[in-house]
Amino acid sequence: MSYISPTSSAAQPFVVYRAKLEQARERGQELLKSGASGLQIATAIAESIEQLILQIIQDQFYQLPEAEQKLISQHSTIMVIGGSGRGLMAPYSDVDLLFLYRSQVTSEFSEFVGNVVRNFWDTGLKLGHSVRTVADSVKMARTEPEFATAMIEARSIWGDESLAEQLIRSFYRHVILFRRRIFFEQCVIARWEEREQHGGAVMQLEPDIKRSPGGLRDIHLLRWAGYSRYGTANLDMLRLDSRISSRDVRTLKHARDYLLKVRIQLHYEAGKQQDLFTKDTQLWMAEQRNIEGTNGQRPVELLMQEYFQHSKAVAEITERFIKAHRPQPVFSRIYNFLMTHRSDSILKIVPDHLDVVPKYRTKVCSNLEEILKLFDTASLYGISIAPELLDTIRESTLQLPPALTNESIDLFRAIMDRSNNLGPTLRTMFETGVLNLLIPYMKHAYCLLQFNQYHSYTVDEHTFRAIEAAETFANDDSPLGSSYRRIEKKDILNLAILLHDIGKGYGEDHSKMGAMIAADTAVRFGLKEEEQKLLVFLVREHLTMAHLAFRRDISDPDILFAFSQKVGSPEKLRMLYVLTAADITAVGPGVFTDWKSELLSDLYERTMLLLGGKHSRYNRDQRLSRVKQRVRSHLELPQVLENEEDTTPWFTELFNSFSPHYLLVTPSERIAADIKILRDLPADQIVVEGEFEPETRTVNYHVIAQAMYSQSCFHRVVSVFTSKRMDIISAQITTSASGGVVDSFRVIDNDYAEEVPASRIKKMETEIRKAVVGESDAKTMFLNNQRFQEAASLSGEFDLGRVEIDNQSSKRCTIIDVIAHDRIGLLYIVSRAISRMGLSVVMAKISTHLDQVVDVFYVIDEQGQKIEDDARLQDISKQLQETLHEFELEGYKRYQRV
Repeated sequence: MSYISPTSSAAQPFVVYRAKLEQARERGQELLKSGASGLQIATAIAESIEQLILQIIQDQFYQLPEAEQKLISQHSTIMVIGGSGRGLMAPYSDVDLLFLYRSQVTSEFSEFVGNVVRNFWDTGLKLGHSVRTVADSVKMARTEPEFATAMIEARSIWGDESLAEQLIRSFYRHVILFRRRIFFEQCVIARWEEREQHGGAVMQLEPDIKRSPGGLRDIHLLRWAGYSRYGTANLDMLRLDSRISSRDVRTLKHARDYLLKVRIQLHYEAGKQQDLFTKDTQLWMAEQRNIEGTNGQRPVELLMQEYFQHSKAVAEITERFIKAHRPQPVFSRIYNFLMTHRSDSILKIVPDHLDVVPKYRTKVCSNLEEILKLFDTASLYGISIAPELLDTIRESTLQLPPALTNESIDLFRAIMDRSNNLGPTLRTMFETGVLNLLIPYMKHAYCLLQFNQYHSYTVDEHTFRAIEAAETFANDDSPLGSSYRRIEKKDILNLAILLHDIGKGYGEDHSKMGAMIAADTAVRFGLKEEEQKLLVFLVREHLTMAHLAFRRDISDPDILFAFSQKVGSPEKLRMLYVLTAADITAVGPGVFTDWKSELLSDLYERTMLLLGGKHSRYNRDQRLSRVKQRVRSHLELPQVLENEEDTTPWFTELFNSFSPHYLLVTPSERIAADIKILRDLPADQIVVEGEFEPETRTVNYHVIAQAMYSQSCFHRVVSVFTSKRMDIISAQITTSASGGVVDSFRVIDNDYAEEVPASRIKKMETEIRKAVVGESDAKTMFLNNQRFQEAASLSGEFDLGRVEIDNQSSKRCTIIDVIAHDRIGLLYIVSRAISRMGLSVVMAKISTHLDQVVDVFYVIDEQGQKIEDDARLQDISKQLQETLHEFELEGYKRYQRV
């Protein structure tokens, strides 16, 4: 092993080392600016840092006595492992070293290593290292997959090469050779666990470049698996041995180069190790790369679509390689052989997969009908298709004509009509290009990104998750499950789910664009006229139920009647209900909450009653009558029969003063308690009750006040929660006809991870009372709570929010929809603006998002009337829009203005 010259003793070593480290990073940055590939930059950085490592080692080595130098050089070696061993490093990557020694130099080598390691840290190199003998290393590698996989990349850079070669031989013999299956499984299990820890999906919108599915670690896994099975981690060697196709190797190399370059850019931008590709860095990188947007896609969306095309390809190739080359236990091979049977002497059906006899593969995959028969059979048996056969299908789809036959359409509809295994089947059809042949518009959705705060996945991933969500409803013991099971045309439903977001990325309203695509697809599939209309309706209206359930008062008969007229039939309502629930579920984990499920179910059941012939007003009156009877019972008041004199007119007056919405959605016990409090409440007093709910870890604050506090009550309560950094996740605002206020706020108290103590709730009750009566103001509260931090600023790539006024849906109120980014203080700013315009909030629905945050306010003017004047409506819209823009631009400063 050749050594480099030691640093001059006249120089200050750490100054020199740090300068060389900076030079290594600057060298990479210069290559980046000149347009070099990710591979070239990573190699150059690795070479420069390796030279620095050797310099530090040598300088320390030459400080030893000559006899000690000889002893250590003969009985030890220093090896780079892991990423350092691969010779590919980002500017702030860890340096992975193995200090290997023989027992003859235990104490001497230990002291030497301690000094070397200290020098590395002082230089600014982040080190991952271990000091071991050959036996220790092999033992460690057998039990720790992470160390074992790092050893695959091991090579000596200093010291006794024969010792390094001894370790490599021993490692292969004792860790790999006689335990291939165990090692293979250890690598795969460890990687799958790491994937889950970093999001579990390729198409998550803030991926980890290294560790998320489809990241660089997947390429490493494929190499480790290749080494385990075939003794080489080299992609070209695996290709020459026909273990992997040339096309897959090219794809992996292009993806590796792309991912490396992105990772290197992230490191340079952060000035430290940074592998998480956040939305902010995505915006920055799109600008750095001078990407130009299109009519339907922003620059950042085009950047991330390109990123996901690479990461998706990496994930798919790696998963196929693992599946194709996974060692099987002897028992499994025997079992599969005994259980395999053939169909028509062509198909081979194994317990866990479907295959075609090799000599017939090309013939079977030469037309779309035969390929669809394979997918139909696999779906029917609930098994997958063999990886080698999928490779053949993937190659064949590139050559097949786009025209569809009646047989191919019938086969596809049969697949789409199933209620199990459809999600995985469609995913595989998409990955192999079959789905693109059937529906050419699917190509547009490939890795298509929506750059916003609300979706967790790309359009294609969201779509398949929606399909899979709908399948789970089959066994759901709920109105949703019952509705799904009663749907007759499940192929039309599933086709609608597949197409519901296909209109995104065109620069138009995606529901309208999707409806046009659905109409075109319906003609392509030769659907009957009735089926065509049904498909187009479902795609066009896929947001309607969510809009009504989460943003409107569904106890309003006029809203229900208009919706029932639009739907027209129970079957269409069932399909729209299931589609809506599947869509919301697929937006991201935890989005389809129990609360949203109940709201959607309530709208469904009310509309179904109308479609069944019952008039909405009659139904509402009957329900209100039953509620009234239950409330009277809770108050221990006598029931009043028809034509009997009401001996408790005070109760009837108070009851009738509340909106039907409040009476129909509030438990009768709560209504009774509210009425009793309002009856006895002095005009100048406020009642506030807080209760912690362990199931949701939220606190529900109930505020009751008389008419003199009605106009500003909502705004002032919101100011208290905002000043304490609490998240308001829902609010029910009720103002009776006589002006009484009954408001409920469900909040998350961010100061407490578990149960919110009673003392905190009592303190909040006092703070709310003081705010409502005007004893405290917002500015003082914010200044007294200095822990309040402004949320991170949002880039101009996000819209600054908008205001929509609906004066049609409600006869009593004007409805204001505020569509904006979910930032701390938004509700406070908006509610203050509404209050200052002399408007009263009589009902509100807070943060009712599907793919955007929408705060909805039902308001009336100073005379308690709906706003009818066009000029005032325009002024309200203008003032709220300006408020939103100023808030987004100035943030926390706006809170303190009085």
